[in-house]
Amino acid sequence: MREREKMMENKDLLTIYKNIIQNESLVEVRPSVEGINPDSLTSDGSIYYGTGLCTARELSDALPFDVLGMVLVAEKIRRGTGMKTIYHHIADTHAKSNRLFKDEDVNYQAASVKRTLERMAKNLGIKNFEVLLASEFDNSEEYAEIYRNIKTDKHEYVRREVADIEWYRNYKRVNVKLGWIIQATETDLGFDERVFDREYKTIVGEGLSFVYLKPGRTFDLSRPKVSPYIHVPGEARILLKANENVKAKIVETEERLGDKHLGGARRHLANIVRLYEKLFGSLGNIPFEDKIQTIIDNITK
Repeated sequence: MREREKMMENKDLLTIYKNIIQNESLVEVRPSVEGINPDSLTSDGSIYYGTGLCTARELSDALPFDVLGMVLVAEKIRRGTGMKTIYHHIADTHAKSNRLFKDEDVNYQAASVKRTLERMAKNLGIKNFEVLLASEFDNSEEYAEIYRNIKTDKHEYVRREVADIEWYRNYKRVNVKLGWIIQATETDLGFDERVFDREYKTIVGEGLSFVYLKPGRTFDLSRPKVSPYIHVPGEARILLKANENVKAKIVETEERLGDKHLGGARRHLANIVRLYEKLFGSLGNIPFEDKIQTIIDNITK
């Protein structure tokens, strides 16, 4: 009887889960549906996603507003399926593995991101949300054992990403991993999270379900699609920080580009605002820019 009940629960969860990802504008639907492992979906599981601190050449200097898309989609799935916890992983050790940045600079940025995210969770009342630095657990024997068993010819960064996924699955009961991709079509070009997920499936197996979000957006029409959680110096986009003047930045950019759509960035930002209002309540009949400003002020106060 218990086995039958479990099968029925998984079937119900699968229906709910599919409905969520197929009806969320921030999600790339086709690869996310293809990423479902029905056996992984249990209400006593958890959700995990990782955020980096650098590109291949530059260290992030701020947290973009776009990262909120990952947080909100994870919260939507958690609420809808009854899953337990959202784990927001910060890959600080990975940034140091490139040997391009000073450790103290990586530590500073990692601590800044963690403070912002923890303040966000407190101010918005998001329950069961935990922010973990890789360095808080990747020197443990449990992690070392997993890391030793990850055999790959890829860069150490990739090896650590695969080990992270397996650590969260084993020790945090994670059964859903969120990530982002540049485009829905599979490609060997670019560098999005399918690099890590493909390697995980090759080495470890099909133990998780994978959800893929659309990328972050800049106001630079020559480089519109980027990571949702890394901002490099000189990049034109909205930042998740106190004293960010949203209206001034958007108006200046619209005038400079002569483009009221901001190269598609406006639509992406509007989808984040829409999901925020669905989860935390309407912000009222105020302009688009003021809604973003209100969200940032609510998070960073």
